[in-house]
Formats: sequence, structure tokens, C-alpha cells
Amino acid sequence: MNLKRLFADQSIRNKLFISYFSGFVIALLLGSLVIYYFMRTTLRSNIEKELKGSTTSILNLVHTSASTSLKNYLRAIVEKNLDIVRQIHREVQLGLISEPEAKRRAASILLSQKIGASGYIYCIDSQGVLQVHPKPALRGVNISDYPFAQDQKLRKSGYLEYDWRNPDETEERPKTLQMIYFEPWDWIISASAY
Repeated sequence: MNLKRLFADQSIRNKLFISYFSGFVIALLLGSLVIYYFMRTTLRSNIEKELKGSTTSILNLVHTSASTSLKNYLRAIVEKNLDIVRQIHREVQLGLISEPEAKRRAASILLSQKIGASGYIYCIDSQGVLQVHPKPALRGVNISDYPFAQDQKLRKSGYLEYDWRNPDETEERPKTLQMIYFEPWDWIISASAY
């Protein structure tokens, strides 16, 4: 009640001033709240967009780095194994061993290597027939109906990525392959890994 009486005792000039000032303060507070809400929403939206963009960029960078590392790793493996096969082939040319013995020795060396947890080395010829494979039952099998094998026959050297499902699996997984060609034996030496 004291506030009402205090207001009633004021002059008209002071009453107008207090009324306008109160209205101005209320309008200022409401305007500030609206601006705060929109600014907060806009800033949050912009921050989320920036975070998503940064996350996507980082993921792309990691994927590219991993892919490049894997390509280089597999290329080094096939190049080293090409050197091994060439050395064994030189022994054939020098008459130290027969070609069938050289191929058995080379296959043994290639098959003794593991690439990561699930990778391996194999060789197909330019007809798409498996010459060297970790599973003996697959040696001599023509795999040229598979798109990746068709690509291998065509290119003979290079890098491939494809989806593959092993017979004991239910879903395809991405697989990578680096290959290099050894012409004297018509072997496409391939290092493959998931």
C-alpha cells in the first residue's frame, strides 16, 4: 500500500516519468530476452554445424591417411615379393633349379606371409586361374567371373578396393588389394586384406 500512496502523492510529471520509465524497462527486458533466445539458438546451431564440419573433415583426413598407409604397405609387400620371385626365377635361368621347383619355392615363401589379421598373398594368371592361394583347394580354380578378378586380369598391376564376403560370412566387407605382374610366369602377385 505504501507504494500506491507514494505514487499517488507524486506530481503528474513524476507519474508520467515513472510510467514511461517502467514501460521502457519492461520493453527492454522483454526485448533482451527475445534477443538472448534467438542469439542462443543461432549460436548453438552455428556451433553444431562447425562441429559437424570439423568432425567430417577429421574423419575424412583419418580415412585418407589410413587408406594411403594401407596402399603403401600393400605396395611394399608386393614389390618385395616380386623381388623374391625374380631372384628365384634367376636361379632357374642359371640352371640351378627347375621351373616347377622354383614356383613351389616361391609359392611357399609367398604363402608363409600374413598381412594383418586376415590378409594374405595369392597369385592368379592372366586367364584368372589361381596359381598360388593359402587354401590348397582353390589352386587351379578359375575366378575370372568375379569383377575384381576381371579387373586384375585387365590391369595386372595397381590398387583395387572391392566388397567381398567369405563363404562362412553373412555380409560383405570392404577389401583392398595391391597387385604387380611377373611376366615370365604369368603371375599377378596380389596382396589382399580387409
